[in-house]
Amino acid sequence: MYLRYFVLSICCRLQRCRYGCMCPIHGRLASVAVLIFMAGLLYGSLWSITGEAALPGGNLFALSVLFVCCYIAGVLIGKIRLPPLLGEYRSSAWFVNITKIG
Repeated sequence: MYLRYFVLSICCRLQRCRYGCMCPIHGRLASVAVLIFMAGLLYGSLWSITGEAALPGGNLFALSVLFVCCYIAGVLIGKIRLPPLLGEYRSSAWFVNITKIG
């Protein structure tokens, strides 16, 4: 009985993997790909408009890194069924403390 369930679960996983990798991409993979693509476009347009301020070491680069880290922390905190705003607040507090170290 256990072997039958194991074989069926492998078959289902392979089918889900094959379905998830079909072109055009869709599902969770598509959401992540679109999010990465849009972040790249946003940063590229910011860099083309402001120039040196958006490169690493500039103020706009630091703000964009802070924004991305706050968004990721909000998503992760949302996974444990807490308000995502708590994760965003906490990550911004971490960045404030990191700048005081250096």
